[in-house]
Amino acid sequence: MNKNKKSLFSFRKSDQDVSDTPCSDRREFLSKSGKLALGASAVIVGGGLFSPNSFAAKKIGADANETLLKLARDIYPHDTLEDKYYVQVMSPMAESAEKDPELFKLLADGVKLLDNTSVEKYAVSFTQIETEQERVAVLKILEPTPFFQKIKGALMMGIYNNPEIWPLFGFGGSAWEKGGYINRGYDAVDWL
Repeated sequence: MNKNKKSLFSFRKSDQDVSDTPCSDRREFLSKSGKLALGASAVIVGGGLFSPNSFAAKKIGADANETLLKLARDIYPHDTLEDKYYVQVMSPMAESAEKDPELFKLLADGVKLLDNTSVEKYAVSFTQIETEQERVAVLKILEPTPFFQKIKGALMMGIYNNPEIWPLFGFGGSAWEKGGYINRGYDAVDWL
């Protein structure tokens, strides 16, 4: 690259949101564009986990597809997280369910049980329950089921082990690679 020319992507990362800063190299550009594509695909999917044209989406139905996403958001409710982060976690499970009849049955039967429980308790399906408090009451009934535990486990590992989300929670990530917490402000407690 000619050192006399200024690159369009010559800005360094700052404390700003990563999506607002220009990319400094091709790898970063590809990383950001991949994340943007994943986020865009989550919007295009129409609020569900299975790709709308997939066999599983047609078999499980649009309502069940949407219910799984709503369920994921209600199990670990973070209002500041976009749907794409939940879709990132649940998509591998949805893809596995397309090939694994037992997992597909667990998800399909679980959604039916969730909707049936919602109808018994509030006379509407799970996605039509308006308040989070009422949806949580339904989820508490289903908490001991293998369906609920499968979704909860996948979400817990997928959301809280995602370094992309850590800054949104105020977590700086692992510190041992950076010399530990002792000299990095561990005693700067401004929230007490």
